[in-house]
Amino acid sequence: MFEKSWMESWQKLVNTNGPMSWIGKHFTTNLLFGFGETEYVIEFYKGKIANIESEFTPETCYQLAIKGPAVSWEKFCQKTPPPMYNDIWAMAHPLHGRLTLEGDQMVLWQNMRALCWALDRMREI
Repeated sequence: MFEKSWMESWQKLVNTNGPMSWIGKHFTTNLLFGFGETEYVIEFYKGKIANIESEFTPETCYQLAIKGPAVSWEKFCQKTPPPMYNDIWAMAHPLHGRLTLEGDQMVLWQNMRALCWALDRMREI
């Protein structure tokens, strides 16, 4: 499910979403998304996904990693996700533990609305 073409479809949905242009106007960062064993570094620039990197080098960097099992992300991406998979907070809750946040969480808090809006586009693929 989380192959490169799927990620490119998500990129297109995020980049063509009207509200994202003003919700994410200050959302510029690099995030690592881990879907089980598959990982991508996503470059957000002013609310748009500028680049998706799947091959890492020693120079690859990111501010925050959001990782979880692929099966958890698959549930999150359902049109109507089951309880505890409806947002990253439920998935990261200590009692649930399906998602980890590693790195500079300030970027998450500063851009929460834009990130959550972008993540919701995953349910449209």
